[in-house]
Amino acid sequence: MNKSTKRIEWEARIEDWRASGLSKAKWCRDNGFKEHQMYYWLQKINNSASPTDQPANIDWLPVQVTDELDEPKGSVLIHIDRFSVEVQSGSDIGLLSKIIHVIQS
Repeated sequence: MNKSTKRIEWEARIEDWRASGLSKAKWCRDNGFKEHQMYYWLQKINNSASPTDQPANIDWLPVQVTDELDEPKGSVLIHIDRFSVEVQSGSDIGLLSKIIHVIQS
């Protein structure tokens, strides 16, 4: 089994563990894995995540973006830990993405 296949399998296992609500130790015991394997893959996956990958500690919600031109309807305030970012209608999405990445780091 190559590294890419192992990584995909462990990403799925980690998602299963997160959805289970169990501790790492209990999930590993119930599923026949050694706990140190779970920690190894959690660290490996989290350390190699690119800015576009979903961070392990954030739940993202789907957003539908359209090209329709609407009148400005106000702003959105985003809170991440102790930071707040106000996003105005028509803001540069690329810049917003970079700001959020910096805040998460």
